[in-house]
Amino acid sequence: MKLLAFIKTTFMATVKNLYSLVLVFSLFPIFLGLLTGYMNEDMFVPSVDMPVMAVKVIDEDNSVESRNLVNFLESQEMRHIVEIKEEGEYIITIPEGYGESFLNGKGAAIEVNVTEEGSTRQGNTLAQIVDKYNEERYLNLMIEKSIEDRIGTEEEKEELYQSIYGKIAKIYNDRLIENRIITIRKSLTSYEHFSITFLSYMLFLVITHLINGDYLARENELYSRIMASPLTEIQYFNYNLVSSYIFVVIFNLLYVLAYRILGLSFTGALSLLIAIVLVQSLLGTVLAAFVSLFLNKVVSNVILDILIILQLLAGVTYVPISKIGDGLLADIIDKYLPNALIVRTYRNYLLYDNFTSIYMGILSMLIVSVIIYMICIIRVKRKRGEAW
Repeated sequence: MKLLAFIKTTFMATVKNLYSLVLVFSLFPIFLGLLTGYMNEDMFVPSVDMPVMAVKVIDEDNSVESRNLVNFLESQEMRHIVEIKEEGEYIITIPEGYGESFLNGKGAAIEVNVTEEGSTRQGNTLAQIVDKYNEERYLNLMIEKSIEDRIGTEEEKEELYQSIYGKIAKIYNDRLIENRIITIRKSLTSYEHFSITFLSYMLFLVITHLINGDYLARENELYSRIMASPLTEIQYFNYNLVSSYIFVVIFNLLYVLAYRILGLSFTGALSLLIAIVLVQSLLGTVLAAFVSLFLNKVVSNVILDILIILQLLAGVTYVPISKIGDGLLADIIDKYLPNALIVRTYRNYLLYDNFTSIYMGILSMLIVSVIIYMICIIRVKRKRGEAW
């Protein structure tokens, strides 16, 4: 009954201030995300009908094999990701002696250079495609040579060759190219990227709201009046945590479902989305409790303001940052920002939409939440009788 009383109090306070809370925690972050996503739409995923990479080919060999490689890059399968141009973001240099390297069994050192306008990651993918082509081409030539050395009629040789080559070509065209296209195009749209950015922003705002609510309860001596009732410190902490958790879940759901209804983000499996929201809300709730227990009002607000600014700067400028130092700075941001775990989990959900991709993220958030909760319980016990 005491827990229900806490929940009821939180619910009544939320309803009383519903307009301002929805405006601050839902409408405002969603508006910022939609506006920023619209303004940066062209910086993210290109149209599915457009090639991903503009490639310039420099053929220094001019052999049959080098022309075969160029024809492969211009093939129907590759047109989805590569467009051969006079000037491109990626430069493939076929060195002299490339054709002969297949005959003597040596490696063909083809150079794939990335200009300042290109992406290192996509350049690596292009290099992998070329390497795989060389492997398959060398294998085909070895098969040809093996068949030629066999005893039999020309018809038997041709039939055997066509059978083996056809199977290899089918595997290569149907699987490798499709996988490469999927790998390159597996990136977020501008709306998806900024929906995650401003979700983190909203979560920091909610944490700030919860923390300031705790400070206000202490300043108004509400805590002392509650402790005069038959209620232990641990009970108060847990009841307050549960009611705060429900508050966080409500506004997280309002945010993600608004994007889902608009069809711009969070459109994968609903069950997976709700699972992430529930676990992420738990992490945000215990973080708010942790900060209010260990830091005073001024310090906590300064830290949260700094985190909000850093998170927004990293999210809004992510594309330019990803080009600095071959993407090293973006990788650091992905791994070490305070909201990195939440961002990664939502990003994997948007990209892959399966439980396997978000399993580690959810498990990590649960483990971190439990650890923080245990630390908070120890802190509450040590501060017995004090307003926390």
